[in-house]
Amino acid sequence: PADWATAVASCDGPQLVVAGPGAGKTEFLVRRARYLLEAQARPEELLLLSFSRRSAAGLGTRVRDAVTTSFTELPALTFHALAYRLCEAYGGEIFGWERPPQLLTTPEQVALVGELLASEDPSDWPDLFRPMLPTRTFAEEVTDFILRAREYLIGTDELAAIAATRDDWDAMPAFLGRYSQLLESRRRIDYGTLQAKAVELLSHDGVADHVATRHRYLLVDEYQDTTVAQATLLRLLYRPHRNITVAGDPYQSIYSFRGAELHNIDAFPDAFPHADGAPARRLVLTTSFRVPTAILEAAVRVTAGGELPGSAGPVQPAPGGGAVEAYVFSQQSQEADWIASEIERLHLVERIPYSRVAVLVRSKRRFLPELHRALRRRGIPADRSNERLADHPAVRSLLDCVIAATEDDPERSAAVRRLLLGSLFALELGRARELERTRLSTGSDWSTVLGGDAATRALGQLLAAPAWANQMPAAAGFWELWTKLPQFGAVATDTERSGERAALSSLSQALRRLQERDPVATLSDYVAWVEDDAFEATPLLAFHGDAGDQVTITTLHQGKGLDFDTVFIADAVEGVFPDLRARESILRTRRLSMTQPESREEYLHFRLQEEMRLAYTAMCRAGRRVVWTATESGLDEEKAAPSRFLFTVANGSNVGPPSAAGTPRLVTPLEVEAHLRTTAGDPHQPAARRLAAVHALLQGPDHGLRPPATFSGILERGSDAGLVPGGSPLSPSQAETYLACPRRYALERRLRIGDDTSIYATFGSLIHDVLEQVERAAMDRGDPHADQAEALSMLDDHWDPGLFGGEPWASSWLRRGRDALERLYGGWPSAGTPIGLETDLELEIDGRLWKGRADRIERVSDGLKVVDYKTSRNPVYKKDAAVSVQLAFYAMAVQHSPVGGVEPVTAAEFWYPAAPTKNVTIRAFDLARFDEARELMASAAVGIETEEWEPRPSSSCSGCHVRLLCPAWPEGIEAFRS
Repeated sequence: PADWATAVASCDGPQLVVAGPGAGKTEFLVRRARYLLEAQARPEELLLLSFSRRSAAGLGTRVRDAVTTSFTELPALTFHALAYRLCEAYGGEIFGWERPPQLLTTPEQVALVGELLASEDPSDWPDLFRPMLPTRTFAEEVTDFILRAREYLIGTDELAAIAATRDDWDAMPAFLGRYSQLLESRRRIDYGTLQAKAVELLSHDGVADHVATRHRYLLVDEYQDTTVAQATLLRLLYRPHRNITVAGDPYQSIYSFRGAELHNIDAFPDAFPHADGAPARRLVLTTSFRVPTAILEAAVRVTAGGELPGSAGPVQPAPGGGAVEAYVFSQQSQEADWIASEIERLHLVERIPYSRVAVLVRSKRRFLPELHRALRRRGIPADRSNERLADHPAVRSLLDCVIAATEDDPERSAAVRRLLLGSLFALELGRARELERTRLSTGSDWSTVLGGDAATRALGQLLAAPAWANQMPAAAGFWELWTKLPQFGAVATDTERSGERAALSSLSQALRRLQERDPVATLSDYVAWVEDDAFEATPLLAFHGDAGDQVTITTLHQGKGLDFDTVFIADAVEGVFPDLRARESILRTRRLSMTQPESREEYLHFRLQEEMRLAYTAMCRAGRRVVWTATESGLDEEKAAPSRFLFTVANGSNVGPPSAAGTPRLVTPLEVEAHLRTTAGDPHQPAARRLAAVHALLQGPDHGLRPPATFSGILERGSDAGLVPGGSPLSPSQAETYLACPRRYALERRLRIGDDTSIYATFGSLIHDVLEQVERAAMDRGDPHADQAEALSMLDDHWDPGLFGGEPWASSWLRRGRDALERLYGGWPSAGTPIGLETDLELEIDGRLWKGRADRIERVSDGLKVVDYKTSRNPVYKKDAAVSVQLAFYAMAVQHSPVGGVEPVTAAEFWYPAAPTKNVTIRAFDLARFDEARELMASAAVGIETEEWEPRPSSSCSGCHVRLLCPAWPEGIEAFRS
């Protein structure tokens, strides 16, 4: 505007710049700074302040870019950074500090408060709080109370006066004093205390004057977000020279939960008067350069059109109409995919750079994983704002090493399992389970089991001596782990693992910086802290690649101060946005504020107003288009209602899914291909149109489409040979699977198709583990078998409902397990004495090595008996068991093993304790039919070695997981049609 030049040049005295969205309040400060630098002021005489690191850095960059002269320093700081500089400069003189105390992160402060609370005398606290003293939840509540008290500049004496009228705060003044003493003794300081100390420093004679001689002009952005302490700090700084310019917009005050006081901006003219007592000058910018009519009108409707004290009043919109849309979907995946497709259309059709598009959400936890998957599927670059360094797979592996060394089961076992199956060790699932079975059967700890295997020996040794994890400083512990675990060598040298190296390098730097702040913090401490979402030791080294042109994905709060062409406000469902969930703290901390409402109803209204301002702020980030989206309900989501804000911005229009009427939007080659394939396969389309679609598909490669032969995603048919490595040992279970159906054996056992562990297999493993442990204990005692109570107790100890899908299914499986054990031990089906449990067996038959494991070997009156437990409820037919390859192998192998010795094997049986019969169902092998069983074994061995994979249809096909790949069935023919 033409009148800006005069206003910008009037630099002296206190001034408040109030501006609507996009009206140029930050630009006004930039121009004033440029004018001062070009006209009369040295760079260090300016002090630029803003609410966040990002906005402070942006403000400084814009000023530097606008000035043609060179200079060394232009102070552009956050309030916390300014407070720390003041403590550095004057803390030694005023407080006697040799050096400033180390700053505590929020999780570190919570831990310190929790440590102090745990040592408190419960009698000093009200009855309600006594049971809570050792809990982390109460430590978080007290930490928040302390931060807010510091921000309101309420000290111990002031708090004592307030607490005299409130029974629930009786203990807080004395505790605040003890907390302050603990901080001082440990040379620590939290962010709230840091600001209070800065105010205290400036209140000393001469300090504010000394600072004012250096910084003669204060330029403050986002003043609506200041706390009581920050406003007081500014008053002390400005008094010597009165030259302060602040800019803000009450409608963008959205940080009351961090102590921001909305009334600061309205009170500014009287709180910052001229030297003669006249109120500060108030400048109002009412012309928006960014927000067009439709967006601004919709944003105002969301705020219910109310006037806030100190606001700029009506805002003149930017040129252009703009657009506001609202859509509701039935599934989150549908919502995410539509947003991704629309971003792709904006980029390809409207030529909007990805960096000019943003997706803003209220919570990172709910929607962002689905959205990131949708964007990745389309190859759309986006910042990974929901990913922390601690969540990178390589870093998680290192943290799992720490958990495995320091935690107890089940956390330790879960961490070891993740390590063994993850990229660091990459063991096969069967091998990992074998190690776990060894640990369970021997009762050894993980360090012993892992230390006995060549592939994991170094990890076992590290777990046996965990000082690197819980005693050494974190950086030293990291180096110890890095140098002693050989698997990290592959990360260091493999060119394909540069991403993992970058993440671990970033972690190393973050740990070094942690050690500078807290020399005694260990890797175990770091693990505990990173589990808190509030903690992230952000490294200077990036662990992601160069950002480049990418979509911005962030929260509504973090989007403040940014501007885009198009903004998607996603996952806008009631209860999430607006978020009106009960937040009344146990200590009712909000009542420290003199401006927040007392009653719950008024407080909820206050909260809703701030959520309205948050919606207003988010919408005004857009210069062309705002799109609201929500998922109403779905199979995988809880029933939800679209946010009330969607209906407000829609202004009476129906809110539903995007219209699919008319010609579909065909933007990408895949969309064109999908449309053509749909048309070609649609019997309702005219024949000529279908034929044209087929013709277009055949010509597709000339236009960037895929060759039709690749549509199914199936590679050309390869050789059936090469599935079985030469010299591989055979097992009786393999032989029986092969004899039932060679094709199914090849697909499931060799190619691992459909190899997901079923709940039946999980149940079987559980019962086998229980039987092995209780029977081993009985054998060690010399008893013929365990008793029912012992087995049921062991089952309860091993029971994990999560493995069975949670309730109510888990209870059903638990009953099945208890029934099986009660049936087995209620009428034990043998009078033998155990001599071997879970015994590994091997035997060479006709030049081929066979291996297996027998569940139980007993000595009976006439020789030895081999028993195999079966947890199925459906026993095999007697005729099939009579010639069972599995029982035949056990009988032969035991006879030739050290366990068998010279005693003959006189019985081999399957026991079915889960079969719903009165007694345990037994199926026995017919010892007279060894020759038949050997012939079956030989037939299976030859078929596997020569790789004959023909299908054998039978009644079992109805439950086959790979039937869709079997040429013996109509649905499987397509996969093998040439």
